[in-house]
Amino acid sequence: MSSQQVNDSRSLSRDIGLFGAISTVVAGTLGAGLFVTLGTASSTTGPSVILVVVLSGFLAMSIALNYGWMATIFPAAAGSYAYVSRTFDNRLPGFLVTWSKWLGYMAADAVLALGFGSYLQVFYPSVDPALAGFGLLTVLFLVNLVGSKGYSISQNIIFGFLILSILVLVIPGTASIDTANYQPFFTGGADGFFAAAVPLFYAYIGIAVAGQMGAEVKNPSRNLPLAMAGGTAILILLYVWTSAVIYGVVGDYTVLADSARPLATAAEVFLGDTGTAVVAIGGLLATASSVHAVMAAGIKMPYSWAWDEVFPKRFSAVSQRFGTPHWSLITLYLVASGLTFWSSGLDQAIGIATFSYLIAYCAVSLTVLYILVTGSDLSEQAGFDGGVVLWVTALIGALGAAALLTEAYKGSLSIYVPWILVGIGVFSLYWYLGKQRGHDVEAILDTLPGVPSDEYDPAVRGGADDD
Repeated sequence: MSSQQVNDSRSLSRDIGLFGAISTVVAGTLGAGLFVTLGTASSTTGPSVILVVVLSGFLAMSIALNYGWMATIFPAAAGSYAYVSRTFDNRLPGFLVTWSKWLGYMAADAVLALGFGSYLQVFYPSVDPALAGFGLLTVLFLVNLVGSKGYSISQNIIFGFLILSILVLVIPGTASIDTANYQPFFTGGADGFFAAAVPLFYAYIGIAVAGQMGAEVKNPSRNLPLAMAGGTAILILLYVWTSAVIYGVVGDYTVLADSARPLATAAEVFLGDTGTAVVAIGGLLATASSVHAVMAAGIKMPYSWAWDEVFPKRFSAVSQRFGTPHWSLITLYLVASGLTFWSSGLDQAIGIATFSYLIAYCAVSLTVLYILVTGSDLSEQAGFDGGVVLWVTALIGALGAAALLTEAYKGSLSIYVPWILVGIGVFSLYWYLGKQRGHDVEAILDTLPGVPSDEYDPAVRGGADDD
């Protein structure tokens, strides 16, 4: 059997439509961002957190457009890994960009699952959050196991109910706003304002999650950029609207800053006793949908590394019955489930997740700049002509992500550096084994992870291979 036939037998099925891709971006991002960060981030800057949301959204939209453009050139699994490795014809930079992200995905799934358990306690106080989170992970593991079609249908349903629960909060809340509550607007000066930028950008951290599933989205040249840009636009609207409401109805912003459930705190002001229940339902839906999307996206990184022969081969194997990378899924499920029962240090793991996302966002934006500056033929393969706008978004994405990294690295390097060293060791081992076995790296890079050979033209590539 030829290597091309082997790859085709491991490819993924395009079962996710435009709405499913949009719901992946929106519902997969709302969890911690909407239900926690909008309150806690105000501790340093007060009601001006609303303005930080807008500016963070501007950066998020720039990054989404960069990812959307790259996704039309390389509509593959694992998003940023494929974009970087195929542009530079070198597996190492793409691997390093996504290696730490994999750890972040597994930790994020555990934390979000615990968040689901905490919201469930509103209705069932005796529930153990860890057990409830484990139950959620198990259910969604089974949903993802049966393939992307099952994922898409279930995520669309969750997405619809989630948006409804948020509208129940913000529509009546808009009528209860007292603009006097926005004063004083800036409470921490410039330092406090910028200190809120990192936690608030975490609210947009899943904007490119659809790119992780690029090999499973139908009509990717159209649907991937629409999903990333459209989903980000929806997130910006929801975040700005919600933050304007909660800071407009609560007289003292510190009440929100100190609350573990700021939306519930705000809802009680104008929805009374039903406020907690309404937001708790939204919290359940938001955390469940985020776990769902992170699980579906997180399994694509080891799958893509294995496809490219720099990770154990079994991780790129797909179930003959459902067409899913079951070994990648099982690994993520087991690690995330274990972390729900060992929560010590997970906050730091979420910090490294944010740090690693920013590295990926910066790397992809720089990749776009590289293509534009060098006049690479890759730009001719894109699904749309970004023109001057793409130059602007690439610069904003690279500089903005780099600026946030100068804040986000604090407390992250102690985990990031050892983990990266482990990743370099893993890559080096499989690179060496591949060299000993005579693997044709150029032939490997002539494919796209998860994409059948008849869907991809290997002429769409960059420079020299990594051998």
